Amino acid sequence: MTYTIYGAPGTGSGIIEAACAELGLDYDARDIDARNGEHMGEAYRRLNPHRKMPTVVTDHGEVLTETVAIIITLDERHSTGGLLPARGSAERAQALRWMTFMATELYPLVEMIDYPERFAGTPEAASVLRKRAEALTRERWLVVEAAGSGASHFLSSGFSAVDLYITKVGVWTERAWRQAHVPAIERIITAVRARPALERVWARHIPR
Repeated sequence: MTYTIYGAPGTGSGIIEAACAELGLDYDARDIDARNGEHMGEAYRRLNPHRKMPTVVTDHGEVLTETVAIIITLDERHSTGGLLPARGSAERAQALRWMTFMATELYPLVEMIDYPERFAGTPEAASVLRKRAEALTRERWLVVEAAGSGASHFLSSGFSAVDLYITKVGVWTERAWRQAHVPAIERIITAVRARPALERVWARHIPR
């Protein structure tokens, strides 16, 4: 099966590209001109009514959205790739827990930091919102830091899709702050960026 991944360099679609690369799957990365609002157009809306990225389309025409859901689907269909721990295991439960935490508690703050005007009525309110979102982001990364294994992977059982999520979302937070306050998160990011299978993905999504 071939997967077409609609996204853009530097966005969260890198998580799914990395997951496919780790699994050795055939995929086609279709870049959307998000800076000029292509994802808000009618053509993309027909694929993803929420107009977010990524959207995955299989060669059977099946449409998948929501990053955590896509990761779970890929793992279920290609379980020999080790993207997530075994079904029913305690480690899998923790993987789902922390991917969902990042998807719901961290990822939405990125939009508030980058585009506060979408949520605030005045420039002054937007400035206040951005600062609060930045503070909350750091508070929540501290929560993730405290919950991890302390090694170069989040789960004690080893590498998983949680580490992909941490890497792609984590690099949106200032590196100097990560090094000073969440060293375990920084170790994960360093290790995941060095994985040979992901070299092409990170070249597109994480500037050196």
